[in-house]
Formats: sequence, structure tokens, C-alpha cells
Amino acid sequence: MVVSLPRGGHYTIALQRSRAAVRPDGTVQSTGASAPQPGNPMVTRHFVTLDGHWGPRQVHYRRAGQGPALLMLHQSPKSSADLLPLIHAWQSQFTIIAPDSPGFGLSDPLGLAHAPMETFAAAALELADALGLKRFGVFGFHTGASMAVALSRLAPERVTACTANGLVSLTAEERADILSHYLPPLEILADGSHLTSLWNRMRDQSVFFPWYDRTLEARLDLDPAPTEAVQDSLVELLRAGDHYRVGYRAAFTFEPVPALQAMTVPTLVTAAPPDPLVGQLERLRDPAACVQIRVTPDANAANAACLALLQQHPGGPVPPPPETAPLPSGPWQSMVAVPGGQLRAYRVDAPSGRPLLLQHDATGSAGLLAPRAAPLAGRRPVLAIDLAGHGESDALLAAEEVTIERHREVLAAALETLGIAELDACGFGAGALVALELARAAPRQVHRLVLAEPPDSDPARVAELREHGVPAWTPQWHGGHLLLCWHMVRDQALFSPWYRRRRAGIVWQPPQIDPVAIHARVLELQKAPQMSRLTWQAQCDYPLGERLRDLRAPVLLCAPRWSPARAHAEALQLARPECAFQVLPDAPSDWAPAFAEFCDR
Repeated sequence: MVVSLPRGGHYTIALQRSRAAVRPDGTVQSTGASAPQPGNPMVTRHFVTLDGHWGPRQVHYRRAGQGPALLMLHQSPKSSADLLPLIHAWQSQFTIIAPDSPGFGLSDPLGLAHAPMETFAAAALELADALGLKRFGVFGFHTGASMAVALSRLAPERVTACTANGLVSLTAEERADILSHYLPPLEILADGSHLTSLWNRMRDQSVFFPWYDRTLEARLDLDPAPTEAVQDSLVELLRAGDHYRVGYRAAFTFEPVPALQAMTVPTLVTAAPPDPLVGQLERLRDPAACVQIRVTPDANAANAACLALLQQHPGGPVPPPPETAPLPSGPWQSMVAVPGGQLRAYRVDAPSGRPLLLQHDATGSAGLLAPRAAPLAGRRPVLAIDLAGHGESDALLAAEEVTIERHREVLAAALETLGIAELDACGFGAGALVALELARAAPRQVHRLVLAEPPDSDPARVAELREHGVPAWTPQWHGGHLLLCWHMVRDQALFSPWYRRRRAGIVWQPPQIDPVAIHARVLELQKAPQMSRLTWQAQCDYPLGERLRDLRAPVLLCAPRWSPARAHAEALQLARPECAFQVLPDAPSDWAPAFAEFCDR
């Protein structure tokens, strides 16, 4: 059966139109929620460190369930998070390994400007080797479908069954058109307008097919993607950055017909309306006898058919996940287990020395602090952890629970998991308060404390700052929230407070408005729109002066000369003369040695 759809010869990503759970038979049940349903075992996240054909790199993957091995491969420009509905449904049948493909999600890229799909398949096989997967089934969607077919051809002795949902098969003319228009460079612009352009692209992927052909003939006869789905897709695209083109190009240039003709692995290629790739299945001529090609009435039936084949040809056992090893040099990532979930950590190793904890502010993440740890490489171990609900950490706190004290409790659990009994702590903004609470709660654990750019605690200003410092916002259908965040971050470097934008509030320093740095912080805001504001408000509610008086650890209060926080730090030092005060260098990249010098005393 072949179902014709508008412009069926092109390729697009399918935006998730609703949050859904998938029943064990492969069918989908809408739930309206993205979190696992009660009773679902936890999906855990891991990093594995490889040092193979493409050199040292880390791969982030999700793992769930018990049973035979199943490798699940996602579409572009998404990550393994896009497969969560199927993971939750199928985890009772398999041990699922769902990696972020190289350069997507949290996985390192391969360092290649162009890579064929066979290269991505070889990278997936390198991951399987590292995880001890001897025999495994494979499921892939869109780009992941191409990768599943390529992997099955590369290592047929390892793959027990191949299921490919939405396999692209372009004509030469279509491929030329796609490669000319579908993959524009992701260029960061000084006015932030690249964000609204990307937002319009994500919206149009469910309005036109292909998205760049904005004509009546290319209109899609379906509901546009809801705002939350567009936001999810945008964040995934921003995570990948300009590298998104490498994975997409690999799918567009892959030739599935000869691969399927030579296939020796039990294989199912399927698609279902409204996926525009339905119309391309008829091009998959003369496949091997082990290959089924089937158009199903809907996505539920496609998933069920894939599940049935994977159950008929199960993979082998899956060893426990290996411990995350450090990269040979520079920051490396790991997931840290805490009650109810996981936090993401960045780490820099050293042969000796007391660890230094760097704790980010209300609108930041550990990833933004990782470059500041680089000057300390080899001098002492450095650790930066995403607070709960920030960066890449799980959202473990309900809105009413978000306090500095609760953030400290979750952070303390992570440090316990890591076995860190002694450390020095350096926090920025709200992170300074979390570090202070850690020192109060565990005085024997925290030896020295650095409060960098401590928050304003003057009651005359705090109420206004609490309301306006980090405004309440949610993703808007028109994408205007992106420019709000862009100009908020930009103006924070130009005015204090940023929202007044008056002559009296000019920040007299060389303007730190590098578009790449602004873009990075805006991305962190997109990951945590509500939590950023809640943590900011918790910062404003925290009795900093009172808690500082209770502290026994030596404290350094510091800020650069141009920072409005310098006056706050000086006022705190006057109230507690036993605290040290230091003016930091103008450039934040030069601060780490000053922190280390204080902590080394």
C-alpha cells in the first residue's frame, strides 16, 4: 500500500504534536505530560568515554528496562529524549540503550565537517563495543532509520533485527534541492534575530513541506505543532549548533536501496501518515528477502509492527553500565545519581589537591562555568554541577520547594554520591548562597568559601529585584520570548539593574556583549524558563547577612571593579570584617587563579 501525501518526495523532521505515552503493544496514548507515568521504572542517563577511531569523546545515552539489548536511534536535530515515549513503553520488553548521536544532544561530535551515514553507523558500533553489547536489535526513526540500516549492513553479525521507521530515499533532483536549501549555516547574529529565524523554521516544519518551500503547493494538511513542541525542537537544534547539518546531510545522502538489497538481517521498513516519507517507500525496489517494507495506517501500527519484529529476534544480555572515565584532558561530563533523579556534572581532574566546587547562578549552568575551570587544570580537581532543574539536571523540585536550602540538600546528595568529603566552594550569585548553605550545614566538608559577585541583600532594593530581575515568561507561539531573553542577557552587561536601562545605571566596563556568549546563556534560559526565575526569587528571599554571620569557614568576598556586586561585597565585608575582600580582574576568564590562591592558603 502506498499513501500519497503533498510533496512526498522530500524529507522533513516530524515535530512531536503532543506528549504521549506508548502502550506495550506499540500504540500511543495521549497523556498531556512529558514525565514518566506512575509505575514506570526510571530512565537513567549516562556518559561513556571513548578513545577510538575519532579520538577521545564522550557519548551521552539513556538506559531503561530489563531484557535483551535494543539500540534506539533518534531523528535529527533531536536527541534520545525524543524517543522517551517509546522507551517508557518498551522498557518492559528490553534493556534499551538510546544514545545521543555524535554532535547532538550532549554527545561530542566526531570532529568532521562532512560524514556519510556509514560513519555515524561505525560510531554507533564503537559505542556498542564500549557498552559490551554483543548482539542487539536496532530501532531508528528518520535519521535514526538510515543509521539503523547502515549499522545493520556494517555489522550484520551483531544486529539481530533492524526496524526503520521513516526511511528517506531521495531522487538525485530532490537531493540536490534539499542540500541547497535545507541546511543553512546556524550563524549567531549580534541582534539575536537568528533565534526568531530558527523559531520560524521550526514552526514551518509542520506547516510546509519542505519547510523552506513556503508555497500553497507545499502546505501540509495537518494541525501545526504546538508551541511546547516547537520550543523542544528549537532547544535541541541549539544544542547541536551548526553541527546539525552533518547528521542531516548524512541522512540526505544515504542510499538505502543498495543497502536493503544486500541486507542479511531481518528488517522492517515502515512509515505511516502523516509522515511525508510514506510516499518514498515505493522507491525501495527489490529488497532482500529478509526485508519487509510496509506502510501502516497510523503511527501506532508502525510502532507495533516494529515491536513485533524486535521481539521475534531478541538481542543478547546487557552488562551493567560502565563507570564514566575522564577524558585525557579538559572538562568531562558525568551524570550523578541523587534521590529521585540525576544531576549533570562537569569535572576537571588533577593528580592531587582539595576539590574546588564552582556553583553557577540562577540563570546559568555548569556548562557555562566549565571554561573558567580550564586555568586550574592539573592544579587541583574542579567540579561544577547543574542545580536541580537547571542546565541538564533533572527537575527534582516542585515550584513551592525551590529555596536555597533545598538546592543545597540536592547538591549535598550529589557530593555524597561522588564521595567528596572535603572541598573548597566558590559560588556565583545564587550559587554563592547555595555554597554558603553547604558550608553552614557541613562545616567540616567545606574548608574555604568564595562568594563571587554576591547578590544584593539590601531590603530597600530586594523586593523590586525579586519581581523584575528575572521576568516571568513562557514560550510564545510567535517566538517573542527569545528576543526578550536575548535583550535581557545583553542589557545585564550594560545596565544595572538591566530592566531600568538608565544613564545612572550604566555599567562602566568594556561591553561584554559577545553574541556567542549571549547565545550560550540564552540557551540555558530556554532549558529552564520557570526554574531560573524561581531560583532567582529564592536568592532574593535568602537572609545573606544573617547567614554569613553564622559561618565558621574562611570567606572571600569578591567582585571586579566594574560590577554592581562590588558594592554589595564591600558592604558585607564591613559587616563581617573577618571576611577577606578582593577586587577581581576585569575579565571573568581570569578569575579562577584568584579563587585558587585564596583556597590554597
